[in-house]
Amino acid sequence: MASKKDLKKDINFLTSEVIETCFLHYHLSHEKEEIKPVIDEVIEDAVSLRNELIQKINNPDEGLRGRELKAWYNEIQSQMMKKTDDAFEKLGGLHK
Repeated sequence: MASKKDLKKDINFLTSEVIETCFLHYHLSHEKEEIKPVIDEVIEDAVSLRNELIQKINNPDEGLRGRELKAWYNEIQSQMMKKTDDAFEKLGGLHK
């Protein structure tokens, strides 16, 4: 596991990439109004996920030590990767 600082940077980076991709889709879909609510939903989900994961990093469950704490942060990292991948897949399916 990387440090908490690096994990937070990764979360912020991936969130900004999702949002940046959403803005790109907004720009490309100026004629398709049905796409914009989906893009708004992806942006809201990305921001909520970012806030939730940063909160979890800053406030791990009490009593976690050693391997349990490491597993806690690894779960946060895997959740971040899965949800970000889901967001990109959702965006990728918009223009088919």
